[in-house]
Amino acid sequence: MNQTLLRRSLLRALGAAPAIGMAQAQTPDYPNRPLRVVVPYAPGGGVDVTARLVSQPMAADLRQQLVIDNRTGANTAIGAEYVARARPDGYTIFVSGSTTFVLLPLLSQRLAYRPTDFAPVAQLTKVAMAAAVNDSVQGTLPEIIARIRQAPADFIYGHTGMGSSGHLMGERLFMTYGLRIPSAVYRGFSATAVDMMAGRIPMTFESVPAMMPFHREGKVRIVAVSSPERLPDLPDVPTFLELGFPGMAFWAWFGMVAPAGTPAPVIQRLARSVAAATADPEYRRAIEATGQQVATSSPEEFGRLIEADTAQWRAVVEPLHISLD
Repeated sequence: MNQTLLRRSLLRALGAAPAIGMAQAQTPDYPNRPLRVVVPYAPGGGVDVTARLVSQPMAADLRQQLVIDNRTGANTAIGAEYVARARPDGYTIFVSGSTTFVLLPLLSQRLAYRPTDFAPVAQLTKVAMAAAVNDSVQGTLPEIIARIRQAPADFIYGHTGMGSSGHLMGERLFMTYGLRIPSAVYRGFSATAVDMMAGRIPMTFESVPAMMPFHREGKVRIVAVSSPERLPDLPDVPTFLELGFPGMAFWAWFGMVAPAGTPAPVIQRLARSVAAATADPEYRRAIEATGQQVATSSPEEFGRLIEADTAQWRAVVEPLHISLD
């Protein structure tokens, strides 16, 4: 074979090589030391449990230890800022939820980070949200709303903080009818549930896993869920969508990001490791036991999810002038 034909054959071979192989060639030794997984919540919470669960199969896939670093405070902003300022080399990654990546940046201009400070890696899980009432409140959600419209000043709902998913869910539902309903703020859902069961507040909005134990015991009643279809564990509970509230159809989620500027081949390697974890039956069972559902995505898909959710919640935050500043 002459030199011209040899050169053409080599070029064809290189052109046909998978992009993933080229990416690996650019970072042949990644990772060569343990990775830090920053979690902006205390140990034992939902995000922390999810991060620890996914880190186990990822460690096996990457052949490096993943060390959980709980950096709490300021409603996840402290951990987020730490990662945003970290060296973008793939050895510091961040696991958090839509509150960090979507809600807080909409609610405050004083944050020391912005969504553009992160490079999406992959969505990890998704969870439905729900509306629940105490057991003295009768009727379907539309019937309850109809009664609220007759005397809105007599109604109150509980949530776990200004700008929380539960707070914005309530505002989103009531703004459909031009209502501004007073709310009570609690330190956590356990405190909310106590007042719900005592009849001091009639309604709240929270994740399905948090509400499920109380619902099963008959202490509160879930009247609608945010998933597009009914949940297998709640077959008798309608979705907001089928009740005529299309704007309330959404998932809350947890996901993984890295600092902006992390090389694309490193991001892709991390994303492949997440995908390998989600294929592990033991991991899937463990996630489902927490009440979440496994959700997989490419970095590009996860980035589009963040953008779509940001637009969705901006339509609630801006007209109502909700701010944490």
